[in-house]
Amino acid sequence: MLFKSSIWGPANTDEEYREILKRRIKLIPVLMLGGAASIAVSVILMQSGEEKDFLAGMYMGIGCGLLGASTIQFLWIRSILKDAKKLRMKRLQEYDERNVQLNLKAHNTAGALLIVIGYVLMLVAGFFSMEVFWTVWVLVMLYFILFIAVRMIYDRMM
Repeated sequence: MLFKSSIWGPANTDEEYREILKRRIKLIPVLMLGGAASIAVSVILMQSGEEKDFLAGMYMGIGCGLLGASTIQFLWIRSILKDAKKLRMKRLQEYDERNVQLNLKAHNTAGALLIVIGYVLMLVAGFFSMEVFWTVWVLVMLYFILFIAVRMIYDRMM
């Protein structure tokens, strides 16, 4: 629910929410494909030798998690689409004004903390590793660029 209401926009009626759920269900195969690709990379890394064991295990875990979560999400959405009572209850819960405001506040706080942590990491990494410094710097700048771009897009849409 953290990203759902902020990404898909408001649903004022049950029919609008039904359409949003149908759009969400179309993205589930992309998640499944990502999980399968991660598992495939894991299998390839397992064959390459011991030094890649950690990455192989991490990719296997991420892949299985994506595959499992997307399968559960698919079944969950399908069950909601079949039951009008569940559909209405979930719509009201997801688009409740308090929940929407909590999500927005959480997104804002997480973004601000991400920038502060990135800055601290850059300060510390500057003493030890320029590669880590530049990686963190690029990520912080990417965050700002994405923020500005998305803000401009939303400014035109609203």
